[in-house]
Amino acid sequence: MGKQYTANAYCNEEKIATKEGDDIDQLYAWMVLQANGNFGDVHGEIIDNTTNKIVRKFQKAYED
Repeated sequence: MGKQYTANAYCNEEKIATKEGDDIDQLYAWMVLQANGNFGDVHGEIIDNTTNKIVRKFQKAYED
């Protein structure tokens, strides 16, 4: 059986990473870590694989 959630991290409009898991808090922490070392608008979302709905979002805008 697959994982309950899929997290996607983006830099601007480009997907930079994807991870699946069952713990939404661990996936959120993983998304925040993806912002390190990336410049630009880093954002992400966690999708419930059963309903295909976004259950949590993250956004960090890079400031000059």
